[in-house]
Amino acid sequence: MAAKKRSHKTWKFALYVTDDRARSDSAMRSLEQICNSYLGNDYAIKVIDLREHPELARQHQILAVPTAIRTYPLPERRIIGDLSRTELVAAFLELPAPQAQTSLPRASGFSRMTAKETSESKLGYQEET
Repeated sequence: MAAKKRSHKTWKFALYVTDDRARSDSAMRSLEQICNSYLGNDYAIKVIDLREHPELARQHQILAVPTAIRTYPLPERRIIGDLSRTELVAAFLELPAPQAQTSLPRASGFSRMTAKETSESKLGYQEET
């Protein structure tokens, strides 16, 4: 009997920040560290600077920054503010149990939003098949 192949989906996150470098950098580092610990390499983080894309604050109902949103898998989960408390962030984002640490560090999972992507629905993410 052949083993059943497990469906693989990448967890997706949007991180809304402003150009406040210290807070933005801290939020990005914290979210990436949490995702790496809990999800291994199975995640992508899209960073959206609301100074560059102010229209997205209203469109995506962002009340304060930093705001991290788990956009996939659904339903969306949000956390606003300090992302340095790992267990709390993981609980709010409903992440699975932490994975064993891998020996190779992951390349940065961040991507910046382009002007074209601002007009696409759901933060420019495309469905995986």
